[in-house]
Amino acid sequence: MSLRVGLVGFGTVGQSVARLLLDGAERRLRLVKVCGRPGGRERAAWLPPSVAWTTRFDDLIVRDVDVVVELVGGLQPAWQWLHKALLSGKSVVTANKQLVAEHGPELLDVAARRGSLLRYDGAVAGGVPVIRGIEDGLAGDRLLSVTGILNGTCNYILTRIEQQRLPFADALREAQALGYAEADPAADLDGLDARAKLVILCQAAFGIRVRPSQVACESIASVAPADFDAAHARGCTIRQVSSAERVDGSPHEIAAFVRPALVPLDSPFARASGCQNVVSVRGEFSGETVFTGQGAGGNATAVAVVSDLLAVATARQRLAATARPIAVSATPRKRVS
Repeated sequence: MSLRVGLVGFGTVGQSVARLLLDGAERRLRLVKVCGRPGGRERAAWLPPSVAWTTRFDDLIVRDVDVVVELVGGLQPAWQWLHKALLSGKSVVTANKQLVAEHGPELLDVAARRGSLLRYDGAVAGGVPVIRGIEDGLAGDRLLSVTGILNGTCNYILTRIEQQRLPFADALREAQALGYAEADPAADLDGLDARAKLVILCQAAFGIRVRPSQVACESIASVAPADFDAAHARGCTIRQVSSAERVDGSPHEIAAFVRPALVPLDSPFARASGCQNVVSVRGEFSGETVFTGQGAGGNATAVAVVSDLLAVATARQRLAATARPIAVSATPRKRVS
């Protein structure tokens, strides 16, 4: 039985998710409805007639949809929509980092009470499976720190300044022209985007809720080519680094920041170029584990979203298997004398 998917948000990532679902490679997933914004993007000509188009979110929380995928972003109306979807018993997949950072624990609580699932691997590091790697692959360890390059836009700008000695403003304009940076890039440059992702990683790695307002942020906007010259003289380069670690002697306290920082030239962080993301997780027993890959772009994030959908489909199949009654033969056994 296929998982019937309702999608809200039809921008770059939403369209990439729709194309992956419609290519027929995964029979367990079936896109049945797309919800666009009223007055926004029109229905795409390549959507088949089997996919219904609506501008009303409530059309996604009906009987013919099993799971809602939210790719709109922002806190509102996404919070209201996903809360309503989970209360109705729908599972939810989202790549909305700001929403998960602010309200993830509350949404997870609603999902648990309603017997549904909430998955958000696409909210951090695009197609890099860092959340699943932490929650599943490193579940047996006590994790001590998470450090990463979590914003592809900033990493692109900094590597262009480093490699071409571009002034910051020129590197930013280039990133905007290529679609890597928004017209208003403040959330990226000032560390707010990376901060939201770091908060989500804190929950996954430490099981501790950290509020975004508790994470100190510094902008990369003052970084200049001369700063890289000075860094290279010390055997380092500059990256926007997001870091969280346990405070010694205080098991429930985390020290966290997002800021431009020196990193050694022989480190995985220095080798990250363009829009790459890198996450290093240090465990008490496992040591350092590094995740790296493309952290930006519609296709990379879409892969993470579809992977979450497959996880929901697998969980439903297991639940159905355990609920299936055992067949009992009606033919009486012969009595052996």
